[in-house]
Amino acid sequence: MGNEPAWRKSANYLLHFAFSLKAELETALTDEIGIGLADHEALINLKHHDGSLRMTDIADRLILSRGGTTKLVDRLETAGLVARAAAPDDRRVTMVKITAMGRGVVARSRAVLDQIIQERWSSKISDADARAVLAVLERVHKEG
Repeated sequence: MGNEPAWRKSANYLLHFAFSLKAELETALTDEIGIGLADHEALINLKHHDGSLRMTDIADRLILSRGGTTKLVDRLETAGLVARAAAPDDRRVTMVKITAMGRGVVARSRAVLDQIIQERWSSKISDADARAVLAVLERVHKEG
């Protein structure tokens, strides 16, 4: 293991950290807010895109199947966090819109996530380190 290339070691550390952080975030959101991480991600995407997105856009952004997206939106709609409507320019397209209650949940869930991320990540690295990691991750993300 000592002779492992740096790219493999760094990827392994990144994956381990991401998996453990995701599990902790999921547990905290479920326990404290009553939603899952995918629910939060859907709501935050809606909030940042003028409050509404097409069902297919939610599926693409969350990397979910159409069926998985339908179940997620069903759950959010039942909770009163989103509402569905036909697109005004194409009634075949289903739009999902965040509700006022959904915006309130996003604010609360964002605070929970920020606290955990602060404890697990940002309290352990400098701003310069964070900027360096960000630059690498942005480049990798752009290059696909």
